[in-house]
Amino acid sequence: MKLKGKRIIGVKCTQLGTEKEFVIEGNLFIDATGDGVVAYSAGAKFRYGREGKNEFNESLAPKKPDKGIMGNSLLFAVKDLGHPVSFTPPEWAEKYPKNSITMKLRYHSYSPGYWWIEVGYPFDTIADNEKIRDELLRHVLGVWDHLKNQGNHNMENFTLDWIGMVPGKRESRRFIGDYILKERDLKTGRIFPDAVSYGGWFIDLHTPGGILAKDKPPEPLCGDPKEMDSRLVPVYSIPYSCLYSKNTENLLLAGRDISVTHVALGSTRLMATCAVIGQATGTASFLCKKYHLRPKEIYPNYIKEIQQQLLKDDCYIPGVKNEDPFDLAKETEVTASSQSVLSFPEAKIGKRLNQFLGQLFPVSRERLEKIRLFLEAKKRTEVVLHLRKAKNIWDFTGKKDLFISKVILPTNYKGWVDFNLPILLKPHSLYWFFLEKNKNVLAYGGNLSPTGTVSLYKPFEKFHWLTGGWNFSVKLEPEQYPYGPENVISGISRSESWTNIWISNPKKLLPQSIFLDFKKEVSSNSIYLTFDTNLNSRYLPPLKAPAESVRDYTLFYQKKGKWIKILKVKDNYQRHRQHRFKPITTSRLRLEVSATNGSPEARVYEIRVY
Repeated sequence: MKLKGKRIIGVKCTQLGTEKEFVIEGNLFIDATGDGVVAYSAGAKFRYGREGKNEFNESLAPKKPDKGIMGNSLLFAVKDLGHPVSFTPPEWAEKYPKNSITMKLRYHSYSPGYWWIEVGYPFDTIADNEKIRDELLRHVLGVWDHLKNQGNHNMENFTLDWIGMVPGKRESRRFIGDYILKERDLKTGRIFPDAVSYGGWFIDLHTPGGILAKDKPPEPLCGDPKEMDSRLVPVYSIPYSCLYSKNTENLLLAGRDISVTHVALGSTRLMATCAVIGQATGTASFLCKKYHLRPKEIYPNYIKEIQQQLLKDDCYIPGVKNEDPFDLAKETEVTASSQSVLSFPEAKIGKRLNQFLGQLFPVSRERLEKIRLFLEAKKRTEVVLHLRKAKNIWDFTGKKDLFISKVILPTNYKGWVDFNLPILLKPHSLYWFFLEKNKNVLAYGGNLSPTGTVSLYKPFEKFHWLTGGWNFSVKLEPEQYPYGPENVISGISRSESWTNIWISNPKKLLPQSIFLDFKKEVSSNSIYLTFDTNLNSRYLPPLKAPAESVRDYTLFYQKKGKWIKILKVKDNYQRHRQHRFKPITTSRLRLEVSATNGSPEARVYEIRVY
């Protein structure tokens, strides 16, 4: 490391394969190494271990500070050979007798290995990396021996195909910025004025020692699901002031080495969150170069510029919307050839009301007279529906009922049930309902989740609402139209406090078009398009575009009443496209979607024109 005062002027690197050494010099550096190798070598201030409860008033912190951080894991993959395969473990493998493992031993091809085969404390996750690797290998082979030879786990035909030799880390050094993100910031969904990124995973803190702590579950939730109640967080923002070193003036931070407490790291350490942090620091480095700034000089005078650049590049930042003064599309009148009605899945999959079940949905009109649900009951029973308002698609904290509707189902009833709602609602808003627990009732729905809706369930009465999975089959009267063309200039390019997407009528054949009317002649040479690639999908087939994404489209401009082609794109699979072309002058633009990658309707989140 080359230092000049509190500045880094160069980093010495070794290329292992060629045994070459390099010195990379520069004015600005980003440490995204996880362990903070560059920051540590430069003498940047950092923390290691768990803070005590009293330091930041964190309910999930231990009473006293210690070194009990989360550990490392080794992945492994197995293969089904179609015939029985034996396994004899080496004598040094850990022994796991028949009833010694209480974790669910399901195995998924898309998630190789078990996260709970974890080793950290009392080892040092940096200094003892090789010792941890060897210890993990003992336990991986011990667990595999258990699967093959101890009890019936249906793994007779499987063989070990691969074991990783590089431990996957969860936690080590956390470097100190001008702000330290805390548990309270996450749980309150705090929106910082210098927000440049976001997270939303629950505070996922593992048991110190991992699999070595055999008398404890690998994380508290495994021992008591009700622990989730104290660990859930809404979507929260991550401030820029957590993403640079407090005492090394030209050093930015990205990933799990940012300025957070141990408790907050339980959420921010997720790879998707680390990725959006990386884009934020990359954009910050661009502005530092542009204006000859040190990282800490960006806030407050340049923070709006970094926020707007991130949005322009299709990032999402809670509480921030498109305010780009150069975007010509913001003030246009937007129309479309058609738009979709809010439509829920068919009533095919029954789910018993042995827990509270709910559904969030958007309302485009001020009237909602009925919510119709498909229900079944074997004996006469009462079903109770509660209607509440939501701030955004993550907001289920409100306990105020707008209305309660009760219906008596007769014996052996199966069909649509009307819940009357004689109240006025606020258009362009989100609402949610839930049914009280009733083990005598089956509700019907499906796994399709319409854009801008969220399915809910609550296993216990005194418990937070959880999201995902099965959705109600719902019919709303009157019908709601939350997918209008005006959504493409809402300033937000994903569902949040509204759907923010245009969806054409799926009953009308493609092509379908959306029109931008500037009401005057304007000159432009570029257009930014953001499509739907189903960000809600947890797993996508490899090398296959999401069905919802737009595949073929054409951009036109109007001149003397005629539509003239600007460009045509085929075989698209990307969410965000930026097109530049020779300058044109027009008062109207038209985007025509002629094909998707499977869905019957066109779907566009945002259009920008420059």
